[in-house]
Amino acid sequence: MSESNLILGVAGLPPESARNCVQELSPISNGEFRKSINGNLLFLETTERKRYRSVVTCRDVNSPLVDGIWVGSQILVGCIQNLWQAVNPGDLKVRLIRPAVAGSICAVNNFGDPIKFRLSDNEVELHRRCEEKIFICFRPWLTMRVVDFSLETDEWKMNCGWRLVLEEI
Repeated sequence: MSESNLILGVAGLPPESARNCVQELSPISNGEFRKSINGNLLFLETTERKRYRSVVTCRDVNSPLVDGIWVGSQILVGCIQNLWQAVNPGDLKVRLIRPAVAGSICAVNNFGDPIKFRLSDNEVELHRRCEEKIFICFRPWLTMRVVDFSLETDEWKMNCGWRLVLEEI
């Protein structure tokens, strides 16, 4: 059994190598800000693509298995970070914005009460129509490319650290 919710598709997480991992997930900019002649701030989008950048850091006793983690490598990542998605009042179905890690999905109402649902082909179907907004929480699978990777060892404290920077393809 893994000691972390993080899943790296091409590598492994040996015992005591990935406890207390921290994942930062941030959107990659797909445009730029410009000022108009009148001084208004505008955002000029170049495309409709919405992708994420991820930085995973960890300090533990051992380092992870790094075979297959090279700059430029493509890996499948089961994220630690949850994403939330809304189901509008009256709707029964919503297609998730990314594939979900198995067992990571939950549906709740505004009060945090669980809502029953069924998952089929990355589509969440509620058991009954709700008049309030429903929120779906899940850990996404992201296909990413390694941008940077580093290992660090503190010999005297007998611990290792590592940092993995990824961008979604």
